Amino acid sequence: MSWMIKVSSFCLCTFLPLLLAEPLFLTPYIESGRIQEAQRDSLVNSSKSLSSLLPKGSHAGFITVNKTLGNHLFFWFFPCLENTSAPLLVWLNGGPGVSSMFGLLWENGPIEISSEDDICKYKPRKHSWTKSFSMLYIDNPVNVGYSFSESGPAGERLTQDSVSKDLYSFMEQFYSLFPDYKKRELYIGGQSYAGKYVPYLAHVIHTQRKANASDIPLAGIYIGGPFFDPPTQSPAFFYYLYSMGAISHEQMLFHQKTVENLFRDYKNGQLKITNLSHIFTTLVPRLGFDSKDNYLSNVRPRYDKAWKFMNTAEVREAVHVGIRKFRVINENIFDRFSSDIFVSAKDKVSALLEHYKVLIFTGDSDVIVSTYMVDTALMSTPWSKQAEFIASSRTPWWSVSQTGPELKGFYTSVGQLCRVVVRKAGHQTPHDQPEATLEMMQQFVNYGCLKGDIKVPRQRYHRVLKNCSGIENSGSSNGSTIQATKRCTLPIL
Repeated sequence: MSWMIKVSSFCLCTFLPLLLAEPLFLTPYIESGRIQEAQRDSLVNSSKSLSSLLPKGSHAGFITVNKTLGNHLFFWFFPCLENTSAPLLVWLNGGPGVSSMFGLLWENGPIEISSEDDICKYKPRKHSWTKSFSMLYIDNPVNVGYSFSESGPAGERLTQDSVSKDLYSFMEQFYSLFPDYKKRELYIGGQSYAGKYVPYLAHVIHTQRKANASDIPLAGIYIGGPFFDPPTQSPAFFYYLYSMGAISHEQMLFHQKTVENLFRDYKNGQLKITNLSHIFTTLVPRLGFDSKDNYLSNVRPRYDKAWKFMNTAEVREAVHVGIRKFRVINENIFDRFSSDIFVSAKDKVSALLEHYKVLIFTGDSDVIVSTYMVDTALMSTPWSKQAEFIASSRTPWWSVSQTGPELKGFYTSVGQLCRVVVRKAGHQTPHDQPEATLEMMQQFVNYGCLKGDIKVPRQRYHRVLKNCSGIENSGSSNGSTIQATKRCTLPIL
């Protein structure tokens, strides 16, 4: 019970009648050069119960990205305490309209929420990315999570250009607030619809760097289950359903044709979409199961628990949001992104592949953005290594666990592109495979992609891989270890 916090009548599962201060706006501090004061005031002041969950030294508050509209982006920043020179990773959730605090709580942040029903359980996450990297979670765009616009819906950003403009303003101010981080590598990432946010923001930074207008130390991007090229990926959505037996071949062809016609009509100006939800409810067949995040799992993403945690008065006071209320999903934002659904970020990805490290990963059980959908888009993305990527093959990704060598997925490394498929994972890949995805990020940052070879104890290797071909001696003087070559495979996975 010491590692799991269960709260019934106190604290995290109730709304405390605390007197909350005004939201903490950090832009005035930055503009007046009061950096140390801003760093001090933005420190998250944890209560006794929160302090057992949170690492020390995190910061939170609002950065104003448009004064005219009154647009303010909320962030929660966790410096890496175990490595003071660790790279900075930005995390953006997609949706569109999902708070990045959900990624913090459900996927890779220092706090883990339980998937169990009817009880509030929170605990420190064993495989938190904050142990290896400094993590910056940004609620994006405005009116999502705690981020807000004083202009209401009129201030909302509903195109990638406007979203990236706000995010770029945020990043410039963040580096003014924490100037030491300009000495570290920056990786921008996220998942799903952030497959557009990420390359658009990274491309703005790239363009500004080329013009000597910015010194933001961008080193690469990483995106899980990225929906970055809707015209190519949307028709491919139905192939996974067919391959799993959820729809027939005839259904697959019918739905593919319907989607292709939809994009064609929109491109020709013959279609006006005002509600994004209508598109999905019209096109996606009824599948007979509740969650489409992971085809093989009944665990549903607990947006309700993220909402409950972030909305407690105790948390609101700690992260300096005053009386503002948290929205884990803004469905109005989702619907109003109707035109953006047709926009591709492929040209941005093309440019970034030539200059930066790029990690694209998917879960093999992801229904929403399947491996096939992502590969279809990547193979049609023009860049100098396009032909080489199309002709490439997968390499098994082995790792060592307490029970022996474990096949964690497959990968392809071409140029600066690292393409990874994570086994036994759905759309929320870091949640489904926390240890594997943390290892994946560590190797991507350190080596540019996964390392193909592993060394394991000889007895474990032969017990688990006795039918595996392609074994060679590791060169160990006592013969106690052997090495698995990159293309060694198991008869049963």
